[in-house]
Amino acid sequence: MNLNKLEKIIRTLMRKRHTPGMAIGIIKDGETIYTNGFGARDLKNNLPMNADTLIGIGSITKSFTAFAIMKLQEMGKLSLDDSGSKFLDAEPFKSRPQIKIRHMLSHSSGVPSLDAGMLSFAFAFDDYSGLYPATSREDFLAHMADAEEFIIFEPGEKFFYNNDMYTCLGFIIEQLSGMSFEEFIQREILQPVEMTRGVMTQEGLDKDPDNNTMTGYLFESREGKAAAKASAVPIGGHVQAPGGLYVSMAEMLNYAQCMINEGEFNGHRLLSSESVAAIFSGEIVTPYGAGDAPEYGLGWSIEAKSEEMPYTVIHHGGGMGTSNSFLILVPELNLGIVAAENAGTGITPVVCRAAISLALGQDPEAEVEDLRLGLALDEIEGCYKSQYDMYELKVSRVNNVLQADLQTDDGSFSFPLLVKDLDNLEFSTYSLKAGNKAAVVFYRNKTSGAVEFAAYDRFLYRRV
Repeated sequence: MNLNKLEKIIRTLMRKRHTPGMAIGIIKDGETIYTNGFGARDLKNNLPMNADTLIGIGSITKSFTAFAIMKLQEMGKLSLDDSGSKFLDAEPFKSRPQIKIRHMLSHSSGVPSLDAGMLSFAFAFDDYSGLYPATSREDFLAHMADAEEFIIFEPGEKFFYNNDMYTCLGFIIEQLSGMSFEEFIQREILQPVEMTRGVMTQEGLDKDPDNNTMTGYLFESREGKAAAKASAVPIGGHVQAPGGLYVSMAEMLNYAQCMINEGEFNGHRLLSSESVAAIFSGEIVTPYGAGDAPEYGLGWSIEAKSEEMPYTVIHHGGGMGTSNSFLILVPELNLGIVAAENAGTGITPVVCRAAISLALGQDPEAEVEDLRLGLALDEIEGCYKSQYDMYELKVSRVNNVLQADLQTDDGSFSFPLLVKDLDNLEFSTYSLKAGNKAAVVFYRNKTSGAVEFAAYDRFLYRRV
């Protein structure tokens, strides 16, 4: 793997998206082949990020919750096919006994996200614009029960990513184990895989023995530019089971190895291979993933083999506002990659997929769609003018959408541009008309190769 190439990609992405800090770890054939940190875990105090920095992994925590549920099944305390109503005497479970544990794990319960647990996020960021009673467990369940009219799908019929269902799974874990969710995760997963510094509470972060924890950053607009601002982080409470684990990337590699080894770590079996196979088996089609029809299993997304990727890819991402993460496994290659940042700039999935591409001997900038698109947008963004400077075409990114603002003899127009053919720099214009064929096409200088012209309708615009 060309690590110099990977590091350059990381630095380039961090510069473009203003990422404060990022850490990464790679494991191959049971050996840690690379760990590193980039940028700062604390900007004000100029403290560097490294692979031992505790960072919030957000929804990757769901895979730990699924692991815990499978542990309880192996202990004989529940079954994936048990009704949620067996353990939760509340709606929507009471009137829908057909919602099973496996549906809750795979976001296939048919219940849309009701955000009963999202107050923890908002309040952590000093956002009190939305207030509703969902603080206690009783409030939480009542909030879900009040949304009866929004439940119109049967279990297994519709994918709705649902953090609340994972909070409910956390309630079940506590009920059946007789201990707190954090205690169960610590005892049954973190300690056996030697993730000794992983925590789920602010107190745990504050007492980190290495004093090596992230400062989280949000972005605000200052004079039209995005500026990072230090923030409290969402942790504890109803966030724990769906997304509350803070760990280092170095220790996350132990967990990755355990999953690649089908539930075994350093000769100690934590889960049976059958349980891991169930976790990695698709339950419902999901929009989260590459390929034609990625599926969601039990706490993981699964991408089937394809012409572009001849191996099954298993992954999960996480976003907490003040952190962003991605974990990707290729079991057939004994390869695992994890990355996390202390903001929400979203570079971690791109970095992990670039590392996969390099491991396969490919050029990431040619194979990873996000990198290809980023390079193309860098080339075409800017101002263009028609002959005699009569009309102008401006291409820019607005709220992460590519937009064209242009002038023609018919007037001035603004519309999003959609990728039609990235290799040939062809973009279609968004329209509600089904037969819309309007396009903006960019052309390179035949000598320099730089993008020089853009064509729309009857006009040709030259870059200025």
